Amino acid sequence: MALSNFTSGGSDDRHPNGGAPPGLPTAGPPPTDADDDIVDDLLVNYNQKFAQAEPTLFRDTLIEQVLSVLISKNKPNVLLTGSAGVGKTRAVEDIARRIALGDTLIPDQLKTHTIYELPIAHILAGSGLVGSLEAKIKAVVEFAADPKNKAILFIDEIHQISGGTSSHSDPVGRKISQILKPALARGDISVIGATTSTEARALDEDPAFARRFTPLIVDELSVEQTKAVLATVRPGLVAHYHHQIAVTDDVLADTVAIAEANSRAGQHRPDTAITLLDRAMADRVLEQKKLLVQAQNDGDTALVQVLQAAGQVHLTKARVLDVARRLMTGNAQRPDFDAVTLRATLLDRLRGQDDVLAQLTDHLAREELGLFPTMTPMTWLLAGASGVGKSETAKVIAQQWTGSEPIILNMTEYHSSWSTSGIIGSPPGYLGSDSNQELPFDTLESNPHRVILLDEFEKADKAVQRLFLSAFDEGYIRNAHGKVLDFSKALIICTTNAARESLAANPIGFSPGRSPAPPKSLTRALTGFFDAELLGRFSLIVGFNPIDEEAYRLIMAAEYVRQRERIMTAKPRLASALPAIMPEDELHALAKSSYVDSQGARPAGRAVRTWIEDRLFAHQAGGPITGVSTPSADEEATATG
Repeated sequence: MALSNFTSGGSDDRHPNGGAPPGLPTAGPPPTDADDDIVDDLLVNYNQKFAQAEPTLFRDTLIEQVLSVLISKNKPNVLLTGSAGVGKTRAVEDIARRIALGDTLIPDQLKTHTIYELPIAHILAGSGLVGSLEAKIKAVVEFAADPKNKAILFIDEIHQISGGTSSHSDPVGRKISQILKPALARGDISVIGATTSTEARALDEDPAFARRFTPLIVDELSVEQTKAVLATVRPGLVAHYHHQIAVTDDVLADTVAIAEANSRAGQHRPDTAITLLDRAMADRVLEQKKLLVQAQNDGDTALVQVLQAAGQVHLTKARVLDVARRLMTGNAQRPDFDAVTLRATLLDRLRGQDDVLAQLTDHLAREELGLFPTMTPMTWLLAGASGVGKSETAKVIAQQWTGSEPIILNMTEYHSSWSTSGIIGSPPGYLGSDSNQELPFDTLESNPHRVILLDEFEKADKAVQRLFLSAFDEGYIRNAHGKVLDFSKALIICTTNAARESLAANPIGFSPGRSPAPPKSLTRALTGFFDAELLGRFSLIVGFNPIDEEAYRLIMAAEYVRQRERIMTAKPRLASALPAIMPEDELHALAKSSYVDSQGARPAGRAVRTWIEDRLFAHQAGGPITGVSTPSADEEATATG
């Protein structure tokens, strides 16, 4: 269908009956054949495309601002900026709808105008020959500048045609902007541009281009406004799925809440809720189809008849929640959280930290209730001497809470201010900026439900520590190329040996059987090592107890049992020569000889492995186990873990 039909004075396709709605103004005189080619090949007629679209809610003020700029004598060009998903393009579509339907809000100067989108892809398509790109742009400018055509151009993602001269600026975009600039400067054409707030910075590189536009900010809708928007789009979605799915008002409200809780940093209302509702309805349609096909394959005639006669099926909150989680994490689903199992596992792996571990599991359990959803991560600072179990705690929680290993950064490697490039990449123009090497937090894009361990956080440079302020406070960090790294669903655990001398000297919370030290005293002791604003961002600061010799023996006993069970699985004949538990007298002697108070539990694993090897060698010397030879180097490495 030729878009020129709409701009003619005769009948058009804007109305179901084939003609224009009664009282609808025509869009000017018939265009020429050349105009037909331009419109058909390069431009998209928004008046025609969105004449029957649903009205846009809560944008009347913004639309009035846009209209006032468009009828201005000087610089009748608008630049809509705002976060992705807030509805910039939708506002332009609604203006086109209002013009097409003769809305009373439209000023007389614009009643016969048509909004045409100029997709950049249309310009680039088939422009391989020298001069073809320029010819297309000049033809569009001539069409838009002709008063008879009454055209308003809309350029989405207008930052792509920035005329900046930096090394990373697109030369094709510069060429397009250079052709548009004279027409913009003379006021020959009227343009609406849209881009995100971040990408609008590209326009700053070309002040001569940017100053031709009047910037207008498109703000994010509130939660209540988003609910109203969902109610507006619901009929269209139900019709799209052939009225197979019914959506109640309660489910609409749940959809907004679920979208709010599960959206990534950089996603915004109302797009998050609309997309989630659409995907959930599609998922429900597919499930119904699968049930029908399965019943037909099984020859279950009764079930087939029931499914075919079901009519509409209802979308449920559980379905929406399931789809939201899959949209965020793909198939990487976080296991169900069990605080009792987690606490038991931690107590089995760590000794002398009962009160601390209870505090950590209690904090996790409270967060799992979801009573006060936030867009910021849980942030813990675990303080204490080396070897008391801080890092081990993070690893156990990662396995139990997320079902995967933690993302571990050894912060001693980030000891200078330029080390931030190892976390967020190098800025454009610097060495390594074009590298495709994976960065530590790239995996958050596929699964944001992760535990992040920042080990020995105090040893990182202050610039590196401050880099994480944004993650702690806002829930995200932008990498060197402007991409958002979403930390909002993560648990960030920082460990530190800072102030261990003063903390160990304080009997409160650092002796077996004592309660954990109060956060105020811990914060005071750590103030000399961290900025006050950084400490204030931690949702939980706890101090681990030093490991005394009694706790050390318990750790050795538990480590022996774990190692014997592992050897029993890998090499049962060797394990049969080991007692079920380490003899008490030998356990005491081994603890006495290997315990070093400044190293905590670290020597325990090495001591237990050496004891097991000595026991097996002694057994072989006295009477070799049948069929078992001296372990090879590889086998020893496997057995000692």
